Amino acid sequence: MNTAECLKEVLNYLPGAVREYLSRMPESERAEIQEIRLRNQKTAGIVIRGKEQNTGIPVSFEELSRTFQAVCSYSVYSFEQELSEGYLTIRGGCRVGICGSAVREHQNVKSLKYISSLNFRIPGEYPGIAEQLWKQCPGSVLIAGTVGSGKTTYLRDFCRIAGNHCRTALIDERGELAAVQRGAPSHDVGRMTDIFDNYPRAAGILTALRVMNPEYLICDEISTPEDVQAVLTASGCGVKFAASCHAGSPDELRNRTVLRPLLEASVFGNLVFLKDCAVQTIRRLS
Repeated sequence: MNTAECLKEVLNYLPGAVREYLSRMPESERAEIQEIRLRNQKTAGIVIRGKEQNTGIPVSFEELSRTFQAVCSYSVYSFEQELSEGYLTIRGGCRVGICGSAVREHQNVKSLKYISSLNFRIPGEYPGIAEQLWKQCPGSVLIAGTVGSGKTTYLRDFCRIAGNHCRTALIDERGELAAVQRGAPSHDVGRMTDIFDNYPRAAGILTALRVMNPEYLICDEISTPEDVQAVLTASGCGVKFAASCHAGSPDELRNRTVLRPLLEASVFGNLVFLKDCAVQTIRRLS
């Protein structure tokens, strides 16, 4: 499913006036939309090339509530786990960020109520953007960048290429990379790619290692000690990795204490920094 098809899916959830506004936009401009933001009793915004533009269309509490219900397939209680993490992934792989009042259980967020903002993040699919990286950096690759730098888009294309060359396991915890619907991916992630959809990252890595014998293992946003330990285990079995992490510079990466064991063990041969969905720098790590 390409970007235009994903946006078409998103239009089904939006208030009528916002949907009509987007439908009237020139196709070339509409294709560059990265986010659609709805805020309670404020005007809707659209993000293009990292800048938010004001549509001038007010969004009422009732419209925001109806949109939220639609995103939850009219069964909010079925999505309590996702809501506790602040987002849902809808058909086509669009991730919807959700703001509201937290329903807490001790120190943990159990769910959300009184929704105040929704952010529809339109996934990009640009076949071929990772081709040069695949040729230039054999072995394991760590893809780093800030929010909005294109890590997910880039990793998705890298997975497509890897999965067309060798047995690849994709751990898609948040459903953004493959956007699986009823067992079938909405995005092209490679002919030989086996998808572990909605698995917790660490559990998915270890399960893939046990049951699918992958040559390449791909996951996004390594962020916990459990993730790191699972990567170390799989790497020790000879599996190549492509993964992403949040860091905008080498200094920022070094300050990410949780990633230090991976860097010290030389799990990744190459470190790639992205900006605006393009490679900014490549560093050899081993």
